Order: sequence, then structure tokens, then C-alpha cells
Amino acid sequence: MAFSVRALIADDDKASAKLVEVLLKKWGIEAVVAHDGWEALEYIMQFDPPSLLLLDWEMPGYNGIELCQKVRKIDMKNPPYIIICTARDSAEHIAEGLNQGANDFVTKPFNTQVLKARVEVGCRTLKLQARLVEAMTRLDRLASFDELTGLLNRRALFERVHEDLSRAMRTESRLCFAVCDIDWFKRINDKYGHPAGDAILRQLGALLSQQLRLYDRVGRIGGEEFLLLFSVKDVVRANKVLERIRQEIEKCRFEFEGKVIPVTMSFGATFVTPDDKVERVEVYFSHADKALYKSKERGRNLVTFFDDCI
Repeated sequence: MAFSVRALIADDDKASAKLVEVLLKKWGIEAVVAHDGWEALEYIMQFDPPSLLLLDWEMPGYNGIELCQKVRKIDMKNPPYIIICTARDSAEHIAEGLNQGANDFVTKPFNTQVLKARVEVGCRTLKLQARLVEAMTRLDRLASFDELTGLLNRRALFERVHEDLSRAMRTESRLCFAVCDIDWFKRINDKYGHPAGDAILRQLGALLSQQLRLYDRVGRIGGEEFLLLFSVKDVVRANKVLERIRQEIEKCRFEFEGKVIPVTMSFGATFVTPDDKVERVEVYFSHADKALYKSKERGRNLVTFFDDCI
């Protein structure tokens, strides 16, 4: 991951600010300068603000400590590293600054070697923080998305059922909960190999996503099974949607290493009702799964609704 630090120098002493700006540029750090606390806050509130803040304790508008307090109240995924620059070097002042959110202190007038060392510590800290945030973002994605297809996983889909139900109710629609399964998937793996099976899963995921609207849901819930969540006016229209998807899959040319692999899917569906509770999600799955198995019993490559199984 490419990493670079941008700095904000906030100091009403223009000569001091210029000196720090020149030094940072010499050390390979891009910097912007603010000459009062109001201007500094404007930089801090930008969409992509500087990540290294060198704030003078005493300046017009907000002083360095007040800026620390404001910054630490902002919910940031990547909070800035703050160095307070001041002639106040007593233990009481250092403790006050650190307690209000500063990461470090450097005394004025500056010792160039000390300033460089403090800045380098800040840059290392920011780099480690960025790597940690990136790792956490990756973990969050893995917790909600299937790694192979990039679709939502079972847990994430089940969490969204009632959110989608609320949307369907606002449009006076019904929420269809449909499970679909690749027919004879083991035969595909046995004949063409598991890499071919993975390629089919990825291609199917893309095709299913294309067949639904942006606000509908599609995800992989395990193995060769996918789950579709979409709102429709009635069962007739739900059947039309699933039949259209089934036919698109049947006629699609799934390919792997130059070979065309025929694929069909079986579907089982049910409807989510407004009076059901969160724990009922597993029941929807059970009903859709029962309808899916009925499609398999009837010869596969079919759409079956749970009401037809009762």
C-alpha cells in the first residue's frame, strides 16, 4: 500500500511556520500552513484532511489545545497525529496537552534534530495506523461478503431481511425469499475440475446480480447455493422474475479455459410476512429450502414455491 503523509502547520508566527514548512519539504512531507485556529479548523474539516498536525499552543481563533479537543470529538477512521508546538514545557503544560488529545510535544524555538525525530515518530505511527485500518476494513468485508464471488454471505443476507421487508411494505409489495442451487454441481467439479467450478460460481454470481435491481439482494450462502431477496407485487410476478432468471442461466454460455460448460439451477421460494420476528429468518430459509428440494424431486431446472409443497 502506497503511503504518504500530508501535514498542517498552524502558527500565527509566519517566520516560524515558514521554517517548519521548509524543513518538512526537505524531509519529503507536503505541508499546508494556517495562521490562526479558524483557518486550521477549515483544513481539518476537509474531506481528505492532513494527517500530521503541528499546532501552536497560542494563536488567534482556536488555540492548539482547543483544536485538539475539537479534533478528538470527530469520529474519524484514521485520526490525525497531533504535535503541539510551544514554549510551555513545564510538566503541567505537557500533561494538559496530552490529556486534551495531543500525541506529542516539541518546544519552541525548535531544535531541528528533535523536530525531525518527533515528526518521524508521527509518520511511523500514522503508517502503522493506516495498515491497521486497512486490515480491519478487510476483515469487515470478509465478515459480510463471500470471498470467491464478492457477493453478500449468508449472515449478511439474513441480517438484511427485515430491512428489505420494511422497504417492500413502503411500496405495498411482498418480499420474496428465494434459494437457488446449481444442478449436478458435483458432476461439473468431477468432469472439469474444481477451478472450473469456482469459475462457474463467480460467473453465476455476476449473472444473478445483473438480473436483479440495484436495491435487491443476491448472495452466496454456501457451496453452490445462492439466496435472492427481492420485492414484488404478488406471487405471479415473483414466479416471472425467477423463471426469467432460470431461463437466462440455462441459455448462458459459461466458459472455462475455452470449454463451454452447460449449467442449470433449481429454485425454491417463499415470502416474508410483516408480523414475523428476526428469529423467523431461519424459518424462511427452511421453507425456501423445502421448495428447492421439491424442484429437485420434480427433475431440476425448475421454480417451486413453498405454498406448492404444502
